[in-house]
Amino acid sequence: MKKMFIAGAVCPACNQMDKVFVYQKEGGDVAQCNACGHVQVRPTEAEARAASESPSNEQEQAVRFINSPKPDKS
Repeated sequence: MKKMFIAGAVCPACNQMDKVFVYQKEGGDVAQCNACGHVQVRPTEAEARAASESPSNEQEQAVRFINSPKPDKS
């Protein structure tokens, strides 16, 4: 099992920074805090797809990114 620390990640349970590492277990990604032991399992692609297909009351909207022109340095 290869563990990788995530730079800048904050644990949602203890709010400590740079203590979260990620590893793979049974085909899924697991994030765990080295300080408090909080574990969070990332859903597999099939689970994420099923959750996104479930009916929701929220309205989806597309986000469009626009490049703004650089200011003129004259």
